[in-house]
Amino acid sequence: TSHGELQYYLSLMNQQLPIESQLVAKLPDLLNAEIVLGTVQTTKEAINWLGYTYLYVRMLRSPALYSITKQEFEEDHLLEQHRADLIHTAANILDKNNLIKYDRKTGIFQVTDLGRVASHYYIHHSSINTYNEHLKPTMMDLEIFRLFSLSHEFVNITVREEEKQELARLLEQVPIPVKETVEEPASKVNVLLQTHISNLKLDGFALMADMVYITQSAGRVFRALHEIVLRRGWAQLTDKVLKIAQMAERRMWQSHSPLRQFKAIPEDVVHKLERKDISWDRFYDLSPTDLGDLVRNQKIGKNIYKFIHQLPRLDLAAHVQPITRSSLRVELTITPDFQFDDKIHGSAESFWILVEDVDSEVILHHEQFLLKARFAKEEHYVYFTVPIQEPLPPQYFIRVVSERWLWSETTLPISFRHLVLPEKYPPHTELLDLQPLPVSALRNPQFEQLYTHFTHFNPIQTQVFHTLYQTDDNILVGAPTGSGKTICIEFAILRMFNSFKPQEKARAVYVSPHEDICRQRYREWKLKFDDRLGRTVVQLTGETSADLKLLEKGEIVISTPEHWDVISRRWKQRKNVTNVKLFIVDELHLIVGQRGPVVEVIVSRMRYISSQMQERYNTKIRVVAASSSLANAKDLGEWIGATHTSIFNFHPSVRPVPLEIHIQGFDSPGFSSRMLAMHKPTFLAIRAHSHDKPVIVFVPERKYTYEVAVELIGHLTAQEDRSMFLKVPLQEIQAHLSFVKDPALIQSLTHGIGFYHEGLTEREKTISSKLFESGAINVFITSYKHCWGIEPTAHCVIIMGTQYYDGREHRHADYHITDVLQMMGRACRPLVDECGKCVLFCHAPKKEYYKKFLYDPLPVESHLHHFLADHLNAEIVTKTIETKQDAVDYLTWTFLYRRLKQNPNYYNLQGVTHNHLSDYLSELVETTVASLEQSKCVAVEEDELAPVNLGMISSYYYTQYTTIELFAASLAPRIKLKGLVEILSNASEFEELPMRHHEEEQLKKLAAHCPNKLAEPKYTSPHTKANILLQCHFSRRKLPSDLEDDRKLLLDKSVSLVQAMVDVIASNRWLNPALATMELSQMLTQGLWDKDSILMQLPHFTPALVKKCAARNIESVFDLLELEDENRKELLGFTDAKLHDLALVCNRYPNINVDYQLLDLDDIRSGQQVTVTVALEREIDENEPVPQVSAPLFPKQKDEGWWLVLGDPKKNQLYSIKRLTVQRKAKVNMDFVAPKPGRYTFNL
Repeated sequence: TSHGELQYYLSLMNQQLPIESQLVAKLPDLLNAEIVLGTVQTTKEAINWLGYTYLYVRMLRSPALYSITKQEFEEDHLLEQHRADLIHTAANILDKNNLIKYDRKTGIFQVTDLGRVASHYYIHHSSINTYNEHLKPTMMDLEIFRLFSLSHEFVNITVREEEKQELARLLEQVPIPVKETVEEPASKVNVLLQTHISNLKLDGFALMADMVYITQSAGRVFRALHEIVLRRGWAQLTDKVLKIAQMAERRMWQSHSPLRQFKAIPEDVVHKLERKDISWDRFYDLSPTDLGDLVRNQKIGKNIYKFIHQLPRLDLAAHVQPITRSSLRVELTITPDFQFDDKIHGSAESFWILVEDVDSEVILHHEQFLLKARFAKEEHYVYFTVPIQEPLPPQYFIRVVSERWLWSETTLPISFRHLVLPEKYPPHTELLDLQPLPVSALRNPQFEQLYTHFTHFNPIQTQVFHTLYQTDDNILVGAPTGSGKTICIEFAILRMFNSFKPQEKARAVYVSPHEDICRQRYREWKLKFDDRLGRTVVQLTGETSADLKLLEKGEIVISTPEHWDVISRRWKQRKNVTNVKLFIVDELHLIVGQRGPVVEVIVSRMRYISSQMQERYNTKIRVVAASSSLANAKDLGEWIGATHTSIFNFHPSVRPVPLEIHIQGFDSPGFSSRMLAMHKPTFLAIRAHSHDKPVIVFVPERKYTYEVAVELIGHLTAQEDRSMFLKVPLQEIQAHLSFVKDPALIQSLTHGIGFYHEGLTEREKTISSKLFESGAINVFITSYKHCWGIEPTAHCVIIMGTQYYDGREHRHADYHITDVLQMMGRACRPLVDECGKCVLFCHAPKKEYYKKFLYDPLPVESHLHHFLADHLNAEIVTKTIETKQDAVDYLTWTFLYRRLKQNPNYYNLQGVTHNHLSDYLSELVETTVASLEQSKCVAVEEDELAPVNLGMISSYYYTQYTTIELFAASLAPRIKLKGLVEILSNASEFEELPMRHHEEEQLKKLAAHCPNKLAEPKYTSPHTKANILLQCHFSRRKLPSDLEDDRKLLLDKSVSLVQAMVDVIASNRWLNPALATMELSQMLTQGLWDKDSILMQLPHFTPALVKKCAARNIESVFDLLELEDENRKELLGFTDAKLHDLALVCNRYPNINVDYQLLDLDDIRSGQQVTVTVALEREIDENEPVPQVSAPLFPKQKDEGWWLVLGDPKKNQLYSIKRLTVQRKAKVNMDFVAPKPGRYTFNL
């Protein structure tokens, strides 16, 4: 070294110098990373964050080294101002380069898409600045490589003198020309990258080291460029950049054969194939032998064939439906068409789905699609909406491109040649500036007493009051959730009470698609109308016999669509259905949902009944419907029979309490990582929007209720403000906490956070929601499913994520927009708040979709055509439809018919002329009737339609016709219990069973303990799950609470299915399977196997106790009853309380004497009808009521039901069967046809 430097180097060796921090140089990028992560969102937090760094420690120790003057240090010991200056400078740099938005006044940082990309791919802010300057949508490959070489990442790469010669040689060999001279570092970076892709040899070691550095960075830099361009929506450049990224990773050019991506193929073979002039698509048509001939090596031919079919390739099919005049809904079906091999493809393959405009210049929609190894052979469905402009473009293109593989892409053109956009929607009802009506406008002191908690009705109620309360017109009220539509419905009920005297027994039926809302309405109206006005309010249960009694008794009948469908199907025989004076449908916009078709059918039926009643008796049924704001309210209103003066459809912004909506997009492609990223923003949103007012947080599923509560507690602890959410002293809620068993809930409630999910007991749910409603706690977390069932409202609602896991399609599907609107409606507290707040966190690509549909009203369409068969079958059974023409006429009563003219393309209709419509309806009826005929539910003779036995069974038990078809095809004369359970679990009704994320493992473990082993189980199928849960129910196995809910759902549906099964078997006259199915029905009710002891039905009995009883020859309930009290007590060893429970059940146990008489016994001839009269008598005291069934494991209260069966067990022949309920006494005639002459012994 030179003499002047000597002293410096000596001092380095002899003195210990402290290590200094180099953080300042990298501060902007590190700050950006923290902002993206969400740990730093304001300058104050950033200053705090700097306090944790080594830089801060060194600044305090030697301020002078970090340009802090002595005076500055004395004035500010903690260097807060200096840290603020550093942060301010770094934030300014980031703001200038568009990495963040920096509000200098408030000091708030907002993340941008560029910032996320830079942080995710570790890109320097100067590089982002360079890209902002140079990126153009029309760039060619040459410019993309040049832009790459200008990245700040390669700022330290220099051109050494000795390298110039070799670089000049390489410059001539690389395929893409380089603008700069050999002297410039950018040209070196560019050349080395191309050398790497071209697999050229290098001489110098220094060059090799540089190349390794460049190629290591190439992947992430190009991926970052790809995301930047993708977000800008430049289609052609996106494609080019992605291909270059793949070329750099695969070390091959696009002109090379795609087979180069498989390293197992020898190079000379690839060269041979590249010399042949064959397009890549032709390779798929060649057989292994043809390929062997091509390369003159048959052995390798097989390998090549295998690799060709391992290159990811997808088949696409798209179904496009216009939703509005400016948006299309696309249902994309993706079918993998390649051999998935874990060694080559790993656990999953990632693809980009891109929708491009007609010139392939603009990307209209993009999202990532992950194909997992487990589901590589299944079809996948992806749904999204894309914007569309008028005039209509000729077509769009959907491209699905592999993220890792070259030559792996599929393009599907979508033609708009026959696209007919829906009609323009009529304008909304103006909210008039009326004087609010006082409650006294009801002009009935009794009615006014119902509304003492306010003095005036709100503006919407005021505007619709006259039509609802002073006329009998059919009416539709469309207004956002929380506008007081329930009170509007009550006006119509009070009008009915005014119009009819109590002895006339006028009846109102209220139908809502959600069971939770029905329960809520029943509780509310029981207090309001039953207790105060003495009008009977009942809720239907789904048990037909019980429901008919309730209908007879009730003046206000509350029901779900399905329960009312069962009752009203046979309206011609049921006077109480035709006597209905007021028919109310709530939440009518849910006609788009899962239960929509049933709602549509019952409303159409009630309108039809009304028209029949008007013709015959000049009485009508008034239809009143309420819904959220709709785009096409006119169609819906006209369909329910409302005139233009009685259709009130207000804009979504017309709310009693105005609502502020904040939508925030999250980028992470993975669902779990997205949920994690939302935790801190949730806490900040609560702090910003509702610091001391109540907040409801909706999460996708149950497990997140607990996770979010824990995260919020963590943030409270970090803020050192533990009582921020608890509004009363802890002692005040301590008494309630003693009733809570769940330790997690106790911990949350002590911090002022309540959660609510199906795993909690009823008491815990009530405590959690009541503490929130009373204002003791400030935060309430629940899963989105409960948005219809919970009562609390809040100042602010936070919707954490808008997707749930759909187990049937193995993907995260979007919430329905009606659910989102319902959740938003919870931010409404009239007379308390000036305005409500809603914060919606969603996946970034969905942001535009929510913006559009949350501010605009909702267009609703019919889905009846997908579910028509069961409803048509029911009408054929009741003889409402007797010909195909009747079926077409029946469809004209539906909402489907109204929408066909308005939005033909949504229903695959190409025009709206009269011919188009009648052809469509005729074809729909033809295909539906054909499928019913094929499943032997309906008999067709020319155009006449007649019900067949299976169709009647399907309609009577409200089961799907496909289920009855399955029963008829699968049941056999020698079938055993195992087969019956299998057939039952394959019923179409169980398709609806929810399949949760990672549930397969749980089911696998449970299946291992099941007595009946499953053959080739598929644990992602709801039918396998149904089978396992049924067996767990019979074995009384304890289940986690999610599965426990599913078990209840399963049992609820199973009862009618088993009854239908008995009828199908009885139609075939098989005795033993019928008796086995009846046993299955008992097993479902009691939760026991057929081999278990009868005594296990009794409370507190265990297998050990049953053995003890068996040793004393006690095997039935009657044996137990016959014991002396002392002996019984000694044998069982029960406490008095347990004995009391036992006595209750034993005394309820049915004891029925059966007596029979054969009429004309001496004169029975073969082929004649024989009648057996059976007398049944229950042993019970005169004044004792007939008891209900004791079935603690069954989810609902169960009424007794009996089968009377007459048959010959030896011949497996069933002669007669009757289903009945026995009160005290019953007399039944059983008829059958006498068999061939001979002597017979039957069993009864």
